[in-house]
Order: sequence, then C-alpha cells, then structure tokens
Amino acid sequence: MLRKILLIFIVMLMACIIALTITMLDAQTVETENATEGIAEISTKPSIVALTSAMKNFRASLDSELLADASFPLGHKESYSWTNTPAGRNDDRGGISFDALSIDQLTRFYEVLSVFLSDDGYTKVSLITKETEAHISNISRSFWTSNRYYIALFGNPETDGSWGFQLDGHHLALNFLVHGDAVFIVPAFIGTRPATVNGTEVLGNEKGNAFVLLNSLDEKQRTKAIQTGRRGLQVGPGRSTDPFLNHDYSKFVGVGLKASEMNATQKEHLRNLIKTYVYNLETEFADIWMADIDARLEDTYFVWIGGTTLNEPIYYRVFNPAVWIEFNNESSLDHIHTITRAPNGNDYGIFALNRVSKTLREHYASTDHHNVIDGLFD
Repeated sequence: MLRKILLIFIVMLMACIIALTITMLDAQTVETENATEGIAEISTKPSIVALTSAMKNFRASLDSELLADASFPLGHKESYSWTNTPAGRNDDRGGISFDALSIDQLTRFYEVLSVFLSDDGYTKVSLITKETEAHISNISRSFWTSNRYYIALFGNPETDGSWGFQLDGHHLALNFLVHGDAVFIVPAFIGTRPATVNGTEVLGNEKGNAFVLLNSLDEKQRTKAIQTGRRGLQVGPGRSTDPFLNHDYSKFVGVGLKASEMNATQKEHLRNLIKTYVYNLETEFADIWMADIDARLEDTYFVWIGGTTLNEPIYYRVFNPAVWIEFNNESSLDHIHTITRAPNGNDYGIFALNRVSKTLREHYASTDHHNVIDGLFD
C-alpha cells in the first residue's frame, strides 16, 4: 500500500512539473512574440529620419558593452521601471548612467533629446539634469551624486521602424517611442527643486498658465473646479515600477469643471495650459497629439486643490480622453512634481503590457526587477 501511495505521489509530482514547464514556455512564447509583433516599417518621413539618425549617432558612439547594457526589447519590463527618486551611489536603475559616458557620448545623447523635444522642453530637461542636481548635491554630498540619470534603449532603429528610449533619474522620467510615423512621450514625469534656477523658473508656464485659467472662472465655475482633499499626484511615479500601467481613469469622469461649461476664452486658456505639457514634444508631433485632444476638448475636466494665490502651494489636474496632466507643489513652493500621461492607452505605445495577454502582465508584475533606494529627496 505504501509503495502504491508513493508511486501515485511521484506521478502527481511529475505531472505538476510538466504543467509548470508548459506554462513557463507559453509565457516565454508570448513574451517573444510581443517583442516583435506589430513592429512598424522604417519611416521615410524626414522628421522621423532625423530622430533615427540622431539615435543611430548616439548608439554608434557606444562600445559593444555599453550598448548591450543599454539595450532591451520593445515591451520589456524595464520600460515600466522608473521613479522620480534620486539614484544612490550604488543604485542600478537599468540601462547606462550619464557618468558612464564620455563627454562626446553624452553630447550625442543630448542631441537626441534636442530633436525629440521642443526648445521649451529641451530647456526644462537641460535645467533639471544639469543645474538643479548641483543644488541637491550641495545639500547632501554623502548621499547624492549628480549625473545619476539612466538611459535605456528599446528596439533597434537600425533595422526596425519601432523603437524608443527612456531617460530615468531624479525629477525626470521620460518615455519616448517612435512607431512608424508616430512619436510618443508618455508617461512623462518632470519635477524640480529648486523651482527657480539661475533666474529661470523651470516650470513657470505650468504654474502661470494654470492661474490664468483659474482666475478667468466665475464664482459658480470655481465652486465646481476647486475641490477639497489632500494635494498629491493621483497617477504619479512609484518607488521603482510604474503602478499605473493599467489604471482605470473612469472614477475621475465628472469630477471638477467640464470644458463644455467654459466660455470660448476660458477654453483657450485651458488649451494653452494643456499645450504647456504637450509641446514639450517637438512641434510637428505635438500638433498631432493636440489634434486628438482638441477633438474631445468638451469632455475635459479641470480640478484645483489648495491655495488660490501665487504664494500658496497648489495642485491641479487636467483630464482629457487623450491626455492626463497633474501639477503639485510637494513640500513647498520650491518643490514641484508634474506628470503627463495618455488615458486612451498610449502610455508606452502599442508595446505596453496593457495591450498584451494577462499571462504576460502577471509575469512582469510578479517579477522583482530591482530595489530602488527610498532616497532623502523625491
């Protein structure tokens, strides 16, 4: 009898092992297919060619080891592994760090940014990565070193028309994707501390244009727009991996002042505020995104929490079917976080995990990529 029970146990154990193996192979197959499925043809559009050329130039400057360290397939979990917290001296955020690059290599990477971003967008990124970090380093040299920004490359612009990259570091996390003729820059986290650098208010238009809209509202409209509650980003960054990949935005519908309740002048103020974020992207591609936003402008909601004067901490949110924007003064007026997303599913583009099977999503969601230090600053 004991021998029979033991035999049954062994058979059951082998069956479990076989089933587990098949499941793992299926997941690997899905992951492999996701890495290639839907890749676009290489675009011949001049503006896309310019983006591709700049990225090829940067890639060509990297030796084989650096290029391998930086490279991931499209849809890889590294896409979703970013945070606003500063990387410590021994922290590995994935990809290659600025301080691993020569001056020439770093210059070529900034050239990539310059063709993807508008002049305003490039100025913000340049100020944050070059100027505000020196300020924080002076606060805590033992903890924080500048140049701890990381570059991850996705796909291969040499052979395919779909590829992207991520810039991840303190107060900056930008996710770019080229897919055929289309270009995306979401999610995009941009923050700053201090708020003003060398006499320039890094996110001054983000704040100023919001007050122009708020101050144009009548009392009835302000009652709808101004909400109570704690200030803070609703769909901001996580500590290591984006927790809002499959976020349900439906609970925000109907909250705040709707654009359909605004007059023509107020709607234009709303558009100007939205454009402050959308036009961080180079104008040609921002125009396409803005057209999607304008198509549903009437369905946009505006929410404000906090003070109503320039010397008080504020939070505001703009929710349109094609764009999600949040601004928040964190601990003080001198510390700002913003986030821009695409509620219509364009976060990370068509290769995002919310567009593939549940099995693969769960596989990535349960994988501990790396532990990110909860820094002294956020």
